[in-house]
Amino acid sequence: MAQTWFLNENHAQCSNSDQFIDIAHWRSILTLVVFFLTNIVVIFPFRVPLPRFAVSVVRDALVKCRILPRTSESLRRQYLPVNFLSAPIMAVLLLLATQAINDGVLRRGILGADGVQPMDIMALFISLAYLSISLDATGLLRFLALWVVRKGGASGRKLHFYLYLFFLTCAAVFGNDPVVLSGTTFLAYLTRVSGITPPTAWIFPQFAAANMASAVLVTSNPTNLVLSGAFSLSFVTYTSSVILPFLAAALVVYPFFTIVLFRSTEHIPPNIGLSGSDGEGDRVGIDRPSSAIIDKAGAIFGSILLLATLGVLVGTNTIGVPVWQVAVPPAVLMLSHDVWRDWRYHRTHRVVAKERGSEHLDALPPSAVHSPIELQTPPFSVSHLDGHRPRYHGRPQVVLSHVSSTWFDHFIKTFPTVHGVFQKLPLSLVPFAFLMFILVQGLASQGWVHILASWWGAWVNKTGVVGAVAGMVIGSGLLCNICGTNIGTTILLARMLQEWEVAAQPTSDSTHTRVRYASVYGLALGSNYGAFTLTFSASLAGLLWREILRHQGIHVRQRRFAQLNVGTFVVGSVASGIVLIGQTVVVHRE
Repeated sequence: MAQTWFLNENHAQCSNSDQFIDIAHWRSILTLVVFFLTNIVVIFPFRVPLPRFAVSVVRDALVKCRILPRTSESLRRQYLPVNFLSAPIMAVLLLLATQAINDGVLRRGILGADGVQPMDIMALFISLAYLSISLDATGLLRFLALWVVRKGGASGRKLHFYLYLFFLTCAAVFGNDPVVLSGTTFLAYLTRVSGITPPTAWIFPQFAAANMASAVLVTSNPTNLVLSGAFSLSFVTYTSSVILPFLAAALVVYPFFTIVLFRSTEHIPPNIGLSGSDGEGDRVGIDRPSSAIIDKAGAIFGSILLLATLGVLVGTNTIGVPVWQVAVPPAVLMLSHDVWRDWRYHRTHRVVAKERGSEHLDALPPSAVHSPIELQTPPFSVSHLDGHRPRYHGRPQVVLSHVSSTWFDHFIKTFPTVHGVFQKLPLSLVPFAFLMFILVQGLASQGWVHILASWWGAWVNKTGVVGAVAGMVIGSGLLCNICGTNIGTTILLARMLQEWEVAAQPTSDSTHTRVRYASVYGLALGSNYGAFTLTFSASLAGLLWREILRHQGIHVRQRRFAQLNVGTFVVGSVASGIVLIGQTVVVHRE
């Protein structure tokens, strides 16, 4: 028998009156199926070969429009990647075409509802990410890492512990993405020059530390931004509520690494030799950490700007100033500094080259030493259709692809730092997050989020605070593997808690307040810890981490990733959960 659910959607600004939603309706079922299929594709991406005839027609049209040059080379087989970007786009278009969602759902998914403002969240995240990555481009994080290595000395255990503390601290301040970007490359270099093979005992603690510490500040992870917006949490309130559970996990997880997982001296040698030179010639002197600083003035300027931004965010959060108004101007200021620095270097280099009678202007400034890592390539780009180098017959054509390529090459040579920072920015997260907001809003409009909220209400009514903490920390962490990364999980479960809170309001009491507190901060911990559970796709940081390691010649298999992470996740979650339960009882006494 079909079950009909009664929903009051006034609080979600979906409608001005109550309405019934039949979850047995085909549109409701389609929305749920499409949501789960989309998340499966995020975990297991694939490629679809495009018909040669269609590709040939498109290429001929582009040639006639003078976008691509005419070439005699044979056309290569083209593929359409179905991944964490293209799959959600297809899902939203399908639901729009079948009218399972309407323009109202689309608008709320982009502009926001129920306190969650996706545009503000993404503006804040990208702005802080630019500040952090630009600061990393100055060599500051590499300098700090070398300084830590120097303090660790030749003792392997001491160095391992110092690096663990270093990554915890950096991830708490800068976020997990800059630590994954810079720290992973640094560890690959460090283990290579010191002869530690395999580097498993060094890269896994780094990844866990980066994702545990990203739970501390609201600005450290976009999942924290979603949560603080959904429940109107101030930055101070949020941090003060998660700092003790995080410290408990950090204290317990490290002994688990060194005593249980990596107790062998093959993983963490008692002594490490760091003198000498790397055979590949990319060594920065460990005896001189200051040699890693590429732009000292930029490092000082960026550090002051980032710390000032974080301080202003904390200070203005309680008076209702939109976060994007605080974060975007410093990011623009840092971008202007990078543009000015690159332009000054370019002009200086041109003058020197002319004085020497040389027009060789291809050299890049030292800030370009970090090789950019890209999460994905465009699914259908000009370079794919164009082949390697076109072979001309007669007079060369002036086509758009050549003009744009020339201008782009000139831009890279003129502004290498800006180009490098933008390549490392997690820009792919922006469309992915917006699409997940829309899909979750679609689930809410079809009644599925209300059903999840009723199940959660039944669970916490029987289990109380202990069940709320255990269910949310463990449950959200595991859901990160099947709900479109930890971003999708946080959006879905935050929406579920909002529905549960509205339904439980008539019976609001001290017990409800404790359960709400435990549920919200349990989700904060679980969504961050979920990055190190079973799959790389549990977070975009995991996908980035795997890609960087692959570039460094280190291959981590999916099975190995799950084997080493699941124990860490359980130990960290239990430690944080116990502290959170005690903290809930103390903070919200009768």
